[in-house]
Amino acid sequence: MVANIEEGMDGCLRSGNVAFRIISQVEEGERLYCDTLDGWIPEEQCIYGFDYIVGAIKTLDEITKSFFNYGQYANHNRQPVFEGDFWIGAELFSMPFSDMQGTVIGVEATSYLQHMIDEPPAHEPLLAALGGSPIGLKEHIRNELDQWKVNGMKPIFVFDGQSIMGKEDMTLRNAKAALLKTQTAWDLYADNHPEDAVKAFGASGAVRPTDLYPILQEVLAERDLDFIIAPYSACAQLAYLDTLETQYIDGIMGSQELLLYDINDAIIFPPSSADWEKKSFSGIIKSDLIRKLNVSPDMFQDALLMVGTSFLPTFPPLLDETIITRQPYIIGDAINLLRTSEKSVANTCAAFHDVLQLRDPNWLDKYRKAKMAVKHSIIALEDGNINIREYDHLTQDNHEYLGLQLPAEMYHYLSKSLIGPRLMNCFSTSEFYVMPTLDGVISEEYKRLVTRSLVPLKEKTAALISYRIHRGFQYKDITMRYWFDDSLKQVLNHRNILPNPNTQADTWGVRDEELKNREKAINARLGTLSFAVLSLEDKDFVSKTISKGKVTDLNSKDEILSNVLWRLLHLRDYVNDRHELTSWGKALAITLKSLEPTIKAFNDIHHAEEAAFLAYELIRFNDLNARNRHTELIGGPLRGSDEDKAHCILIGRTACLLKLRHQPIGYTGPLSKNFLSFYSLIKAVQESDRDLLEAVTTSMFLNVQANRNRDDLGELGRNLPLSTDIDVGLGIAVKTYLDDYCKPESTPEQRAESKGGYAKNLLPHSVNFAEDLDVAFAFFDALYEGIKSLGNEIEEGDKKTWDGAKEYLDKRR
Repeated sequence: MVANIEEGMDGCLRSGNVAFRIISQVEEGERLYCDTLDGWIPEEQCIYGFDYIVGAIKTLDEITKSFFNYGQYANHNRQPVFEGDFWIGAELFSMPFSDMQGTVIGVEATSYLQHMIDEPPAHEPLLAALGGSPIGLKEHIRNELDQWKVNGMKPIFVFDGQSIMGKEDMTLRNAKAALLKTQTAWDLYADNHPEDAVKAFGASGAVRPTDLYPILQEVLAERDLDFIIAPYSACAQLAYLDTLETQYIDGIMGSQELLLYDINDAIIFPPSSADWEKKSFSGIIKSDLIRKLNVSPDMFQDALLMVGTSFLPTFPPLLDETIITRQPYIIGDAINLLRTSEKSVANTCAAFHDVLQLRDPNWLDKYRKAKMAVKHSIIALEDGNINIREYDHLTQDNHEYLGLQLPAEMYHYLSKSLIGPRLMNCFSTSEFYVMPTLDGVISEEYKRLVTRSLVPLKEKTAALISYRIHRGFQYKDITMRYWFDDSLKQVLNHRNILPNPNTQADTWGVRDEELKNREKAINARLGTLSFAVLSLEDKDFVSKTISKGKVTDLNSKDEILSNVLWRLLHLRDYVNDRHELTSWGKALAITLKSLEPTIKAFNDIHHAEEAAFLAYELIRFNDLNARNRHTELIGGPLRGSDEDKAHCILIGRTACLLKLRHQPIGYTGPLSKNFLSFYSLIKAVQESDRDLLEAVTTSMFLNVQANRNRDDLGELGRNLPLSTDIDVGLGIAVKTYLDDYCKPESTPEQRAESKGGYAKNLLPHSVNFAEDLDVAFAFFDALYEGIKSLGNEIEEGDKKTWDGAKEYLDKRR
């Protein structure tokens, strides 16, 4: 029973001889005063409010003991644990670094990254308002890896692979919930409450750690540190490694989801900055939890599933305040519900049938699939083979909870980070999810892009793979699901595409000798978009690129990357079937040649080459123009005539494609929901083109066109373009500078002073704003030169806008 709490005449809440004085109404982060202990109850105990603290403690002795664990009475090896979404109520064990010398720890990458971006010093609250990746994350990862090394420990990060059944649904659900929080943050920003807005953005949970995998993997690769990409769940893979007779790892670090699996009992929590300072990790013991809760292991697993996981929503009655009056719920509440229903989840569902029918009628079916997915988890064995746990007891309907089985070769490419899981998920589940945007704006141009314009591109992507694997996948429908309309579903028609994308792609098989000769002639680096485009300006070389037989044995990295990029350009109609540049390819070539000095001067740190390709993709989809200005969204141009505003927003939108150089610290500067909505268009196109690139690469390997016996697959994957997520920082800066700081009548000296003033006042942590501004202007000029060559490919109204924007910019340089 929970200790009886009464309010005394002195204004204290009393439980026996212990009194808690409320200083004011208890809100998040406020403190209580304990008369008996003669001290303040620290903020750590109050983050969920007084009722919740008391509700989490079962006896008066536990109340007193719990509070004695802090402050001057602290025993830091013992404290309540809040893990994930519920209070476990266990005691931590402490692991001093001095006892961990020479150990190897398996680390769940998703949990580790989530912890990093949620807590200082890596926390960047405005990330959800800017898009892109955390500016300082790479530096913080390097610093933490240094800490591991200095303290004599080695991490082996394990990344999630394919999504198990239900995980995409939960990702969609969580992203929708985060969207409501970011909207609140934008409202605060619009109402001139910047500090509150920053906090709200930071607490939104809108940034998904899986999107940050490439950053962590890149740093691990540069440090020559091993990492593992699991076939499916990283937790299942870690549990397997933890229980192997061959001791590859000495412990596991990660989230509470590890408790679902058979492990060697202990879980280490991802470290905080305080853990590194005190040189000690903390964690929990699974058997200790089960003993304290007085349940069987199977009942414990059921309770864990009921409170919710990354692939199963919370049991709806736990969220109902008329059933669980103390919110948020705790794992004990799930156990109590089970105990009242003969410890059966099915019986518990029957008891709350009315609640389930109202909130989630299919929850029991989802639970059963989740339970079976854990029992029959798919892992990679020591020898690299893919294995299903308890295979002998696998049911015939296993595709319902494990998904469709793909070739083991594709899991190999996934494990080596040649490709990502998004490409494989759509075949395994026969569904492709379009996830919520950061801005949440459901504009007509966004809906047109994701429901119409990008569909043929996704059909080509699916066709490239389906014709290389089991024939049944050619006839298996893939349904697109959209976050903004649950009723809207679209089937990809990948089996009837003409011409077959593989037929077009397979005509490319250029060898090293020809590549190196052409590299010398055009002075462009092999394996880049610039080389792929500019090399085709020579007619003699073009004739040599058409394969006269089956392509086999492409071996070097340059051979593979160059032919993959040519295949991409061919499938995206920048190159025709004769391997000649189309009008769009010629325009892209003009732009890339114009950008060549800028790219070389800065070693393409602004990602101008990829930006040029994406710019033409957006132009072809009718999205990079001055239309759809959305004056209702904060952060658009405000000064001058309507034409001035149109020209300013067009220039700003082109700059959104480029990277702003920034010190490795969270962004400080103006925000723009207007440009964030444009970022959503960029991201949708970029992800679709990246998927197509990975499909081209996978198809090449599956068809034995490239040498598969190699150890550089991860390097190949990281060298493919379109994996870097660029924020809208430079776009906002360019727009704000042109709109607020730059006057047409200003002298060159005054403009130079304005650039310095802008950087000092609004972008204090930029590396060199003046140079970045010049790069953005040069990028616009290069695009303009290419667009002029397109003739009737561009609408007359858009041509005039580009001409006007060029004139507008020239007056403000």
